[in-house]
Amino acid sequence: MTEETLKQPTPILHRKKADLVYEYLREQIINGTYAPGQRMTLADLSQELGLSHMPVREALLRLEREGLLASEPHKGMRVVSLSLKDAEELFEIRCELEGLSAFRAATSGDTELVDDLLSINGDFADAYGRHDFTAMGSANWMLHRRMLQAAGSAQLTRVLEDHWTSSARYRSGYQLIPGRAQQTIIEHDAIIAAIRDGDADAARLAARRHIQLAGSDLAIIVAKKAEH
Repeated sequence: MTEETLKQPTPILHRKKADLVYEYLREQIINGTYAPGQRMTLADLSQELGLSHMPVREALLRLEREGLLASEPHKGMRVVSLSLKDAEELFEIRCELEGLSAFRAATSGDTELVDDLLSINGDFADAYGRHDFTAMGSANWMLHRRMLQAAGSAQLTRVLEDHWTSSARYRSGYQLIPGRAQQTIIEHDAIIAAIRDGDADAARLAARRHIQLAGSDLAIIVAKKAEH
């Protein structure tokens, strides 16, 4: 291998493209832009994204390994349908973990936490006004991540992050569930108010209720789709 070969940047550039495609497609699946059961072909996606097949193929295979896509012989891939049983179990677990995160955040003494959460929820509301579902998803993630950061528990962080990864497919898609975005803003406000008041028990209850309601809304959508 020559020195000139070592200097070639192509693999790094390709890796960045594949990562960007993966992150983009993953978010579109999670927020409901690509609906459960929808077919996704390499040719169509490459044309849509204006990229060669290679980074798109790599992203699709990664999403398949993650369980978000399933391959179909001679047909490309399709977005995996939602499972009611899996959704109910995952939201039940997440309910307890998010409640603990909010409880610990409320007792953390983090003086910047409330302002940060209010700002993030404001970003969520702005994104809702623009019908920007990707930005809504990002703001929602940031708010829960900020509470977990304030909670200050390495063990809780590890467990909740693992759960977020396994339950990403069942994050409430704001396009799939009518009214969920508006309710999310209200539910976030309730959590923030409890944290601002230093009421850890109320923060836990508000966080648990937020996840329970999101799970119930999603369960209705999953059940309806299962009927068809």
